Amino acid sequence: MNGELIIFLILAILSISCSVLVIILKRIAHRVLCMAFTFFAVAGLYFLLRAEFIGIVQIMVYVGALSILFVFGMMMTDHKSVSIGPKRTFSFKMVSFLGVAVLLFLMLKGIFTLDVPGQEYYIGSAEAIGIELYGNYVIAFQGAGILLLAALVGAIVLARKEAD
Repeated sequence: MNGELIIFLILAILSISCSVLVIILKRIAHRVLCMAFTFFAVAGLYFLLRAEFIGIVQIMVYVGALSILFVFGMMMTDHKSVSIGPKRTFSFKMVSFLGVAVLLFLMLKGIFTLDVPGQEYYIGSAEAIGIELYGNYVIAFQGAGILLLAALVGAIVLARKEAD
């Protein structure tokens, strides 16, 4: 086992366990914290894949913006805890466990029978993304910019009408 595999396993276990805790925990503050840890672990996986730009965007957008948005929503609505739903019976839990076990088996079977190419593709750097965006997809990139500009102007117009 090399160091990269150990770090991958730690990040994968952290990501999966925090994702499960987001579903299981009752307090919303704990859920948001586990969700932020999940996003950090996924960003770490991106860094392991040498996709630094995507990892930084993951941290900025998901951890920075989305987690803060949930915290603000939690503060504004004053929710302390949530109910998961009615109590589940033993048979429901067993069927759920068997379904997850079958799904896990099928996923592992698909992973181990996958034919992985030997060549490594390096597409995660900011330079490679920039060359791709401004080379092959320049029209789509400019169109997205114009669409975002129109949305920003529309939001300003709506905000000014409410202020008057």
